[in-house]
Amino acid sequence: MAAKSEQLQIGSRSFLLPLAVDPAENFVCLFTQNQVVEILAPRFVQPIPGSPRHLKGVVLYRDGLLPVIDLDELCNRHRPVRIKHYRQLAVIRTGAVDPKTGVPLKAVVAARERMQLARISGKEFAETFKQRDVPPGLSESGLVRGCFRREEDSVALLDLGPVVRGEYGPA
Repeated sequence: MAAKSEQLQIGSRSFLLPLAVDPAENFVCLFTQNQVVEILAPRFVQPIPGSPRHLKGVVLYRDGLLPVIDLDELCNRHRPVRIKHYRQLAVIRTGAVDPKTGVPLKAVVAARERMQLARISGKEFAETFKQRDVPPGLSESGLVRGCFRREEDSVALLDLGPVVRGEYGPA
């Protein structure tokens, strides 16, 4: 379970990205307002030959290149996701830093559906969301920091640091 102090850092504004983890469940990945830098309109993603399925390529962002990550591919590593069109691209602060330069690392998360904005206070998150078992697809990814449930909704907190540092490989 995520530490209580980590839970309380969840801001009043959160961004929820639907995940295709289990068709019978409403499952979302939660990003805090501090993690989301910008929501981009769809744009050209330059593919990288030989890259893992979850790494869709790179996009030009403010004079630099950022990796584009498809969370559904990342979380469902043994089930191919064939949709190629994205409605949004979200620039995310990953919390990781470049080990050589100390520069904070960002990534772009590809979204097939629009991210939803929700107001969830730290208190509400701590009181109404209960820890739950991590579904198999997410568990196999090894990137889950926490998995919680409130009524019919399930929320995953992911650590994308290993992906952007190049330390994450296919199973």
